[in-house]
Amino acid sequence: MTTPTEHPDSAPAALDGGGAPAHGTLTGEPPIVLATHDLTKRFAKTLAVDRLNLTVRRGDVFGFLGPNGAGKTTTIRMIVGLIFPTSGYATVIDHQVPRDKIEALKHMGGFVEVPAFYGNMSARRNLRLMGSLNGQVEEQRIAEVLDIVGLSERADSKVGDYSHGMKQRLGIANALINQPELVILDEPTSGLDPQGMKDVRELVRELGTRGTTVFLSSHLLHEVEQVCNRAAILNKGRVVIEGPVSELHPEHSSVKVLTSDQERARQIVAALVGAQQVTVDEEYLIVEANNDAAREMVSRLVAEGIGVDAVIPAREQGLEDFFLGLTQSSDVDAGGAAGVAGGAR
Repeated sequence: MTTPTEHPDSAPAALDGGGAPAHGTLTGEPPIVLATHDLTKRFAKTLAVDRLNLTVRRGDVFGFLGPNGAGKTTTIRMIVGLIFPTSGYATVIDHQVPRDKIEALKHMGGFVEVPAFYGNMSARRNLRLMGSLNGQVEEQRIAEVLDIVGLSERADSKVGDYSHGMKQRLGIANALINQPELVILDEPTSGLDPQGMKDVRELVRELGTRGTTVFLSSHLLHEVEQVCNRAAILNKGRVVIEGPVSELHPEHSSVKVLTSDQERARQIVAALVGAQQVTVDEEYLIVEANNDAAREMVSRLVAEGIGVDAVIPAREQGLEDFFLGLTQSSDVDAGGAAGVAGGAR
């Protein structure tokens, strides 16, 4: 990752010289690669990131989840030194950011928002140029990372002719070129078609199996479920919950139901499970029901001649559904996200 430019309106945070030790713990857990310590960023009257504390250990594929506007990109910009925090700091290995950001950047690779390349140059030449910013890079290493991301056959094509998905994969190749101890990816599947999203997710999963420590920002719960072992969910700049991905699911049992006749279906299901257990969300019925009740519900609907088009378990619903249930708040919506989007992304 190349040296960032500091935010012109930012001021250095006061550092206390502390920080979590990077080289192992008394518990035998893997060493800490990335941590944030009361990391805070305020833009005018908007508190974008509020005393954020995260811990990422060696070998983690760590999902950084939250709806658009939650403060994910602002957090990443502070971690890599693109902007200064209002207070608090991050540590990468043994180096504090922003105080020791140049040294910290030697241990990081990745991109914030959209990776940028010279369109009139080939992928190979781009990697050669960008890799040399952190020292000499061997041609063998360039070939290796192009192979990892599946771009070997297009290595000598101009990047300007690449699809968006290919550019995202090249961005990951560039993140890996200097063999960093931490790879930071900010919404790497943003704007991709389904096949492109699948390709990038498989690539991130492969990085995890290779033992690469990855910090993956996303607003898609399903994406993080597929590739991450640990995750944190962010709401208005604060961590709501952090832990193993297997535990980041709604505790209640509910399903979304789409049928050929939603009004009749609602009446039938309400009679079966109770009217208070059935609500309407746009075109879907939301039914509080365990697996046995859900199977009986589908059987009853079919017996009544109603076509069942979709039954979506709660764990497969979108992040916003889960997020709203987790926080029990109605203020995390499009309007709320837009309110902080000017400073926090």
